[in-house]
Amino acid sequence: MKTITKLILSFALPFSGMITAQSQQKIEMRIDSIGNAKLNISMTMNAQEWQIWNGNYGNNPSALKRDIERGMPAYFLDDFKLEKDDMNRSYNLSLNAYGVCEINKRGKWMVDTEQKNAQLTELADNKYMLVSSPPEYGGNLQQTYIIELPQDAKNIKIDKDAFGKSVFEFDMEPPSSGFNMMRWAGILLIVIGGGWARKNAFSKK
Repeated sequence: MKTITKLILSFALPFSGMITAQSQQKIEMRIDSIGNAKLNISMTMNAQEWQIWNGNYGNNPSALKRDIERGMPAYFLDDFKLEKDDMNRSYNLSLNAYGVCEINKRGKWMVDTEQKNAQLTELADNKYMLVSSPPEYGGNLQQTYIIELPQDAKNIKIDKDAFGKSVFEFDMEPPSSGFNMMRWAGILLIVIGGGWARKNAFSKK
């Protein structure tokens, strides 16, 4: 848990000055009955953001895949698919992550939001929305998570951990390995524009 904030900041801080207008990113997360997850990440950018992102990642998907895997060494990821829409300056990235749910000492499955008083809205049975605005972007980036828990999940409730952070807790069989939802923020911030830091570094030379 103590490494999660460091991971998020390691991706966020180099790019905090690059987004100057309100931007929105949508993250759909579907967790299956054995604790694996399918992620779908989409975003529309302005002209400047698109030019930078496209130059570093849009035209080089292998670099995006490599940086995501480096940012998440503890997880097995595969089935990366990147789709671009140059006309609308938008992208859609999907990937699979395996063994992504955590089991607590009471045998409950958990998904940790890593946020105090998270803005969670129930959309339907087993489906929730979380809205987050990373402080590293000065309020200029809004991330909307759509979290779909397994159909087999029962007795779902939103609780707080020992640090007052919101967590999903539910019953389901069988157990799997650990996952923290906001740890993915590192990936999401890479996807937005990890190459921006490199661009700035080269421009100073």
